[in-house]
Amino acid sequence: MRYLVYGAGAVGGYLGGSLALAGYPVAFFDRPEVAESLRAAGLTLESSGASRRIEALALVNRLDRLPTPPDVVLLTVKAYDCAAAAEQMRVGLPPMVPVVCVLNGIGNEATLAAALGPERVIAASLTSAIQRLDIGVLRIEKARGIGLASAHALSAGLEADFASAGLQPRLYADAESMKWSKLLTNLVANATSAILDWSAEQVFRHRDLYRLEVEALRETVRVMRALGHRPVDLPGVPAGLLGTAVFLPDWITHPILFRAAAGGRGEKRPSFAYDVGRGRSEVGWLNGAVVKHGQRVGVPTPASRVLTDVLTMLVEGKRGAAAYRGRPNALLAAAVRAGVPGLRGYNPDALPPMA
Repeated sequence: MRYLVYGAGAVGGYLGGSLALAGYPVAFFDRPEVAESLRAAGLTLESSGASRRIEALALVNRLDRLPTPPDVVLLTVKAYDCAAAAEQMRVGLPPMVPVVCVLNGIGNEATLAAALGPERVIAASLTSAIQRLDIGVLRIEKARGIGLASAHALSAGLEADFASAGLQPRLYADAESMKWSKLLTNLVANATSAILDWSAEQVFRHRDLYRLEVEALRETVRVMRALGHRPVDLPGVPAGLLGTAVFLPDWITHPILFRAAAGGRGEKRPSFAYDVGRGRSEVGWLNGAVVKHGQRVGVPTPASRVLTDVLTMLVEGKRGAAAYRGRPNALLAAAVRAGVPGLRGYNPDALPPMA
C-alpha cells in the first residue's frame, strides 16, 4: 500500500521510516519548516548500535498537491492537533482514504469520525518507545509493537505491511479496550513526574506518591469497567496484568509497578515533562479523559482530577514550575484536599525506599 504519514515527529518518523526501508511508498506531511529540515537532514533510525538511513524522503506540506493519493494515512500528531488535522484531511484528501489514528489518549477517533466518517477511522496504539535525538535522527529505545483495530477492511493488509517492516503488529477486535489499556500505561508516573520534575523511579520510591499513582490507576480501571471495557495486554506491554495488579496489596504491587515505572520508557522523559510552561498538553485526553468519563458513569476520580488540574496550571503558566518542582509536599497537600484515599499525610521528606 501507499502511505501518507501525517506528522513527521518521532512516532511518524519511526513508522514511516520503517515502512520506507521495507520498500513501501511513503510520503511525509508536516509544516513547511519541519519538511524542509527533514529534507536537508534525511531520516535515520538507530537501534542497538545500528543505524539505517533514508536519504531521499518524499515530503509534502499541502495535501492537495500529493502526486499520488495514498491508500492510507498514518496520523501521528499530538491529541491537541487532532481536530485541525481532521479538518485538513477532510478538505484535502480524497473522500474514502482511511486514517490510522496512532494518537495517545481517548476521544481522538471520535473527533476523526465526526469529520471524516467512522468508516474511515482505524484505531491504533503504538507501544514502542522512540526518542528524537536530533532533526531526522530517531532512536528506538524499546521496540515492542503496535496494536491495530481489526474491524476495518484494510486491517489485515496493514498488519501484513507492518509485519514485513518489523513493526510487530497485533490485531484487536475490541478497539476501545486497546485504546484504554494504552491510556492506562501512559499514565504511569507521567503527570506526577512532570509536575515534580522527578524521574519515575524517584516518584515510585516515595511512599505517598506511590499511593497517589496507584489511586489514579485504580480510578482508570474502574472507569474502564463502568464503560464496558477491560485492560488487555498490548504488544510487549502486560497492561492486562497492570489492570489487575493495582488492586492487590502494596507489598505485591509495588515491585511490579516500580519496575514498570523505572524501566518502561528506556531513557525517554515522560511525555508531559515537555509540556510545562508551553501552553499545550495532552493531559486532557489522558488523565482528563478519566475525569470526564468518570463523571459520565458516576465513578469518583479525585487522584486523576488533581493531577489533571495541577499539571494544566503548570502547562498554562498559571503557576510557576517552582511551585511544585522537587516538592512532593505541595502535590500531596493538593491530593489530600481533593480527597484522594490512602494517603497518610503529606510529609515533605521521602520515606525510606520501598524497593
